[in-house]
Amino acid sequence: MYKIWKMASRVLIKDGFLVKKGHVRTNWRTRWFELYDDVLFYYRKKGDKVAAGFIPLKGSSVLSPCPKYQKKKSVFQVSSRRDHQLLIQAHNDAERDEWASALGEAIKACDRLREGTTSHSGVNLTELITALQDPAAGIKLRELTLKHTLYTNCFTGSDLVDWLIEWSFAENTEEAVTIGTNLIEEAHMQPLAKDKSLEKQAKLFFDDRKALYKFSAYNLGDVKRAFDSSSDSDRASSDEGNEKDEKKPGIPKQGSLEKMGKIVKQGFLIKRGHMRHTWKARLFVLRDEPPLLQYYKGSKVSGEKPLGEIPIRWCNVNIVEQTPDAEVTVKNKSRINLFSVVTQKGKMYVLQASTPEEQESWMRAIMSPSDVEQS
Repeated sequence: MYKIWKMASRVLIKDGFLVKKGHVRTNWRTRWFELYDDVLFYYRKKGDKVAAGFIPLKGSSVLSPCPKYQKKKSVFQVSSRRDHQLLIQAHNDAERDEWASALGEAIKACDRLREGTTSHSGVNLTELITALQDPAAGIKLRELTLKHTLYTNCFTGSDLVDWLIEWSFAENTEEAVTIGTNLIEEAHMQPLAKDKSLEKQAKLFFDDRKALYKFSAYNLGDVKRAFDSSSDSDRASSDEGNEKDEKKPGIPKQGSLEKMGKIVKQGFLIKRGHMRHTWKARLFVLRDEPPLLQYYKGSKVSGEKPLGEIPIRWCNVNIVEQTPDAEVTVKNKSRINLFSVVTQKGKMYVLQASTPEEQESWMRAIMSPSDVEQS
């Protein structure tokens, strides 16, 4: 655990549940993430005072989607200046893109050396970055070794100069070097490493094959195109949950998702356990025809067996009040946005939403899945 306390001067940009790949056991665990203007924290549980880990944003980069994990959907990668990497999975591509965009803007704000978006040569840097990252015509990212260290998703200074001249963004090498320097000043890209022969020079950008660079934020665009030439080295971890599915008549067998109803709503809720009453974040998926509420350990729905299923036909959904005479008792009185789902046979599930709006949205959806508007 990292005893890094949130400073009052920090600005919270985004927070929410995501699934992170571990460094030691390499299994995937749901964590609560908080993105501030200078650091990304993650916690074992929402509300923890001490972070389980963090990445300072200055000098970091974000890669979305991550081509290394082709078989896992909605994965992106955050790498620190010291090459500490986090592999993170969102519960869908839209959420992944939101996080990657927010991280990219925060990283660039941390590293930006001056204001403005136009280089000395008159090139619009925002338009240039879009062209550089075009999947078909953009600069090619490579795996390169320097000082016995392997760097991935990078390019050399000479690669950039050649590309700028080839695509007429620069007329000559001098203009291309100026643009490269501007891109670093504006934190659109960052130096990864350079050969010892270049270390004594104070330049930001080198037209040299021994100077390596990376984008601060790189969106690969079309996932299928980006993954065509990628190989997956990840092995999905086995489900460690010991929760048993609630078997009910008329519910399709696990693994027969094609026979289940369409998904009308999904997202993270915190669920109270039945035995120990511990609280854990789970991905909940609400289906219609037949009405069914499933919950998963992580964010992968396709092909993954749910930890449990809640038949919601004829169920009762109620707000859980933290009062002395309440029917449902919760030890931690600070928990808010609670609601319960009681099945037709009387089994109760106690859930916690992140906001009052989410609480109301989920309660309405569970009571009438067929009325949920599809976005």
